[in-house]
Parts: sequence; structure tokens; C-alpha cells
Amino acid sequence: MRAGLKSFKEFHQLSEWKKYVTTYMTNTLQNDIDNEIRIVTGGGETIAIWQKHGYGYVEECRSAERLSTTTA
Repeated sequence: MRAGLKSFKEFHQLSEWKKYVTTYMTNTLQNDIDNEIRIVTGGGETIAIWQKHGYGYVEECRSAERLSTTTA
């Protein structure tokens, strides 16, 4: 990710978060921790988190326009 150009996409449904991650974030690893799920790049950078109390987000460097055209 390039510093300063990140956008965040928020989710409130685990199924929507998982669908987005599997569709748009290939070549990543999933790390399950006690209270959250982290999606990590091959370089070790966390790019998505789902917190098990019902909230998740994805960190991206795609433009806001491109993010708004995708559906979760």
C-alpha cells in the first residue's frame, strides 16, 4: 500500500466482508486471532480486518471512484 493514498471500505456483515476479500484480494493469507480475522499480504502487511463483534474494514489504495462502484 502507498502511504497517504489509502481508502477504507467498511462492512457490518461477515458474509459481505468475506465476499469482497475473496473477490478483490487474491494472493493473501488469512490469520484467525481470538477476536478478529486479519487478511495479510505476502509481505506481512495487514490489509483487511474483521472484528468478531460485527465490524470489518478493508484498507486499499484504489481510488474512491473505483471503490464506490464495487459492491460487497
